[in-house]
Amino acid sequence: MIVSFVQTKGGTGKSTLAVNTCFSETMKKKFGSIALVELDPQGTLKNWWQEREDEERETGNISFHHISSTQKQVFQEGIKAIAMHNELIIMDIPGESTGKLHTRFACAFSDLTIIPMRTSTNDESAFADNLHPIIKEIIRVAPNKSGSFFVLPAFVHPQAKQSKIIEYFNDILPQNTACMDMVFPTRSVYENFNREGLTLAEYGLSVKNNKRHKKQVDKAVSDIEQIAESILTILEK
Repeated sequence: MIVSFVQTKGGTGKSTLAVNTCFSETMKKKFGSIALVELDPQGTLKNWWQEREDEERETGNISFHHISSTQKQVFQEGIKAIAMHNELIIMDIPGESTGKLHTRFACAFSDLTIIPMRTSTNDESAFADNLHPIIKEIIRVAPNKSGSFFVLPAFVHPQAKQSKIIEYFNDILPQNTACMDMVFPTRSVYENFNREGLTLAEYGLSVKNNKRHKKQVDKAVSDIEQIAESILTILEK
C-alpha cells in the first residue's frame, strides 16, 4: 500500500503530514511495517531522521528511506524494493515548479494521493495549472486510478466549521478529485515540534509540564489521528 502527499507548490504541510501520519498510533496499529520515503533531493526529512538517530529515539516498526535521484528508473526500482519489505509506504513528494517527475511518479504509483491545499487562490491555481492536468492524464491512461486522488484542506482555522470548508472544496474540485472528510487545522506547534528529530506526539511528552502548551499539542495530535483514520477509511473502501 502506497500513500503519497503531493502538491506542486511548497508550504502546504506535506512533510509534517507525512511524518506524523506515519508515526500515528492509527497507522502503527494497522500496519506491521511502515516505510517513510522522501523523494525530495534537498533532504529535509533526511536531516530530521539523522537528528532522530543521533538522539537514539525509538522507531518501532517504521523505517526511513531517502531517494534523491531524479532518474525515473532509479526511484521507481527503489520504491519497488522498499514495497517488498513494508506493508505501508508513506511518501513525501517535493514541490516541483518544472518537470514534475516525482509528482507524476507518485500520482501514478500510489494507491492514494493526498493533496494538501489551502483555501487560497494561489493553491487553487497551482492545482488547476500544474497538478490536475497530471491527474487527468493518469486517469485517461489508467481509468482504475479514478477515485484515488483526494484534497485535504490544509491550514484551516481551528474555529472554522469543517463541514463548510469541505463543502467549499467539493464545489470547486473537478470530477476526478474528491475532498477528504477531514481538515488539517493550523496549529502554532507545527512550527517547532520537529527539533532534535521529534514527532508531534513525542514533542507533547517533552512539554507535559506546560499544561497550556501541552493542551495545544494534544489537539494537534488528535488532528493527525483523525486524518490517519480518514486515510484508512478511504483505503479500505
